Amino acid sequence: MSQKVAYVCGPLTELSSELALEARFFYEIIGDACQEIAGVRAFVPHEHFDPLKHSNFTPQQVDEAERDQVCNKTSVLIVVPIAPSWGGGIEVEMANQNNVPVIIICEKDRKISRLLKGNPAVKIIIEYCNRYQAILKLKEVLSASMKNREVLFK
Repeated sequence: MSQKVAYVCGPLTELSSELALEARFFYEIIGDACQEIAGVRAFVPHEHFDPLKHSNFTPQQVDEAERDQVCNKTSVLIVVPIAPSWGGGIEVEMANQNNVPVIIICEKDRKISRLLKGNPAVKIIIEYCNRYQAILKLKEVLSASMKNREVLFK
């Protein structure tokens, strides 16, 4: 089996065009940060299944591929709840059922459901004031995890 990688989870489907563009960029920067720290880039779903670029996939094919990625190929699920989403909770519960730890990266004072925060897979919640700070804090968490050989990287 190939090396497990981080998986970046966040909303896109119902965002405005402008916010979706910003979100894609933020998710990609998180993927880059994972590569910088862990030596392997995170799986960023829109780079593989974004309907704007990859419209040939059926919903069932996307579910099958992303379910396999989360359940079998993911070392840590990084959740970025920048807006309400109908998909992120599914990925968090898939992670929980497969003993994949979860990191939530959220804006300070953003309302996040207690159900999400209380999921047993959630190990760390990183709050940030700006996205630069978010990336710095994420790098610190990932570096410490790798240094201490914690469960975030199996």
